[in-house]
Order: sequence, then C-alpha cells, then structure tokens
Amino acid sequence: MRRILIVDDEPFIVNGLAGMMKEATELDLEVYKAESAEEAIDWLERTAIDIVLTDINMPGMDGLELQQIIVKQWPRCKVIFLTGHTEFA
Repeated sequence: MRRILIVDDEPFIVNGLAGMMKEATELDLEVYKAESAEEAIDWLERTAIDIVLTDINMPGMDGLELQQIIVKQWPRCKVIFLTGHTEFA
C-alpha cells in the first residue's frame, strides 16, 4: 500500500480528491490530507509518505517551496503539482 498526501488551501479540493482516491480501491492508497504546506511538513515528519499531490499557489509557503523541502528531506517521495492557475511569473 502506498501513502499519498493531498495538499491544498481549499478544503473542497482536498476533500474531493481524497474522496475520489479512497473510492478507487484498485489504487491501494492510504490517503492523508493537509490544508497548508506547514501541515504537510508535519505529516511528512510523522509518517512515511510516498506521493505528495500539492497545489502550487497557496498562502504562506507555496507548493514549489514545499517541493524543495521534500526533495532535501525525503528524496524518495514523489511530488505532483496541481493548480487551477493559468499564468505564472
């Protein structure tokens, strides 16, 4: 079983994606949720996570900053970015 952590500052998005992944039993995933990068780091410090699905644009620490921390501290963890934004500087 793999563990996935869904990170987004929109509870509707986090809960919706978590629900869909839990229903897809063939994926054999243990699903965790976080509504900020800080909360995600807290989960990563307590639990071995295989995949992080994170929003790029979040208040405070954004998904790109979170990815940099993950790569340094948990190099085996895979990061997938999720965003509804169409333009980036």
